[in-house]
Amino acid sequence: MTQAGKVIFTRGEVDESIHAVHLAVVDVGGTVIASCGDPDLVTFPRSSSKPVQALPLALAAPKLPSDELAIACASHAGTPEHLKTVTRLLERSGSAVDDLRCGTHPPFDAAVAAELIRAGEAPTPLHHNCSGKHAGMLLSCVLNGWPRDGYTEHSHPLQRRIRELHAELGGVALEGVEVGTDGCSVPAFALPLHAATRIFAGLAQPAGEYAGALDRIFSAMTAHPFLIAGPGRLDTTLMPLVPGLVTKMGAEAFYGMGLRNSPRGPLGVAFKIVDGGERARAHVALAVLEALGVPLTPELCALAPATLHNWAGREVGGVRVELGLAFA
Repeated sequence: MTQAGKVIFTRGEVDESIHAVHLAVVDVGGTVIASCGDPDLVTFPRSSSKPVQALPLALAAPKLPSDELAIACASHAGTPEHLKTVTRLLERSGSAVDDLRCGTHPPFDAAVAAELIRAGEAPTPLHHNCSGKHAGMLLSCVLNGWPRDGYTEHSHPLQRRIRELHAELGGVALEGVEVGTDGCSVPAFALPLHAATRIFAGLAQPAGEYAGALDRIFSAMTAHPFLIAGPGRLDTTLMPLVPGLVTKMGAEAFYGMGLRNSPRGPLGVAFKIVDGGERARAHVALAVLEALGVPLTPELCALAPATLHNWAGREVGGVRVELGLAFA
């Protein structure tokens, strides 16, 4: 284990806040080729698990339209385009909004949330960022002959299968995948950081019995970056700027990336910012891409500005990243 990386926010000449980072880079053979911090750290990928959670759907519905497969992998912002796609996916299983067990929160997109308030309307489960995942899970149940009732429970056949897939794709034993409950009520799976990273390497270069379905997931996510997140959000803005890159953010500052065309070949990258400081996520993502040989264009650099400005536009500080990646 090496020293954890750092993202340091300064004010004037003083380091004001420091976010510690554990990060791993894995090749398609599962070997950790670079890391900082602890690649064995057991952590929850949270929504970065959504490509795995969508795999039973991709396997059972090989002709599913790519936008519907993308929304099943999404942490969407609740825009009309997102809701329309979720609704179409939901209807394929004969389900309705009331069948969604994700709960309700205001749309992530501020403009949509404000419009609901102006219209005097309350958000519904469709607006939940995980509604596409849940719609996909309902369809997975129908196509696999599993009951829709109780689909979020740890004991449900779908959730047991998703746990098995985390273990298989991560290259760890089933007992090495620990289980909690996510914000949307489905199981959240914790596994070693290197195992989560291996999952993203498998998206970058799919192989084995799931290769076709994983390739469709990669293609759906990269073809529909807007559906994966939404206006101004990192997944949506980053993927189109780096050809062959798939990304998926998770809550509490987890991030996964699969690079199909890196100078070092297909790779998986995953990192956990220890304190859940999501403002540091884009800075880490760009720093590791640069370390792996991806040129940082001005458009990429704009996603993680090195200077900080106050509300009056005055420069008040900066951000620096110290990953100290150790390459094997």
